[in-house]
Amino acid sequence: MTNSPYATYPKILRTILLALATISFISSFHAQEKINGLSFVALPDPITNQMLDPVCATHANWITLMPFAYGKIGDRELKYQELNWQWWGESPKGVEQSIQLAHERGLKVMIKPHIWFSHGEYTGNFELNSEADWKVFEDAYHGYIMQFAHISAKHELPLFCLGTELTKFSLQRETFWRQLIDDVREVYKGKLTYAANWDSYTQIPFWDELDYIGIDAYFPLCDHETPSLKALMRGWQPHYKDIQALSEHTGKQVLFTEWGYRSCSHCAKEPWDYSEKSAVNMDAQYNSYLAVFKQFWHQPWFAGGFVWKWFPTHERSGGSDNNKFTPQNKPTQDLIKEWFLANKTK
Repeated sequence: MTNSPYATYPKILRTILLALATISFISSFHAQEKINGLSFVALPDPITNQMLDPVCATHANWITLMPFAYGKIGDRELKYQELNWQWWGESPKGVEQSIQLAHERGLKVMIKPHIWFSHGEYTGNFELNSEADWKVFEDAYHGYIMQFAHISAKHELPLFCLGTELTKFSLQRETFWRQLIDDVREVYKGKLTYAANWDSYTQIPFWDELDYIGIDAYFPLCDHETPSLKALMRGWQPHYKDIQALSEHTGKQVLFTEWGYRSCSHCAKEPWDYSEKSAVNMDAQYNSYLAVFKQFWHQPWFAGGFVWKWFPTHERSGGSDNNKFTPQNKPTQDLIKEWFLANKTK
């Protein structure tokens, strides 16, 4: 590479220096505990302390809380304040009370703000046509994020996520994002990440300003009805190489800000698909989770991740006839418990 700092050295010396740099890069991450996290879904009503019992039973050490703002694709308006109809767990008040309960149980928390665009339209497609419209939207988004940056600072949260799957917004408005990062760091002293969609994480222009490369990791792996572990590991290889390369290039650990699979047939073909028609298939979900644990969890440049998703109403969530994302009351729940325990700092 012509831009390498070692380019002017003799070949053998370059090889030695690059090897030493790689060793230094890897060794710098070895002592860190993995983020064994669950994406903790909000409820319309307040949660109780007992609702965190099943979370702790998985040996999770983190949860992420997901407040929401609301808008429409192509519309500059973003609503996030004084929403009387908003679910308790998605509101600032609910987030703060959930943080307090989580801390009482020894759980670390990351706030990960989302936007719900009408009819559930994909957030990555959001863009606007004029500078004036962008300015209105960005002012609102800035206020939305700063609100939770202040909450993260107040409760001394170790990690905060600046946004979720806003592909066109992040690519077209780099200057805004860099200023937002600066403004957040003025009030919040923890680490920062951004949740990039799996198909755009290599394009995000401001990784250099953040502490983790965040990926919502719904990578397509194979189209088998019940994918075998071997097929899944093979399907991961091109993605794995690209993820590792970006980590090494930036010197930053990778965090799966969301990851998971439905308990249905073909769940690794298009893991983002949430349509209702697919047949229940517990083995497909189990194998897909196992492949991620085997592929990533022992890598020092991999920080961990947040399983999508976990409901506070554990007793009536998931189960043997459920084909959705949650691993609750399914064989995959025991697999998560096993791997989280094995990677927990003693």
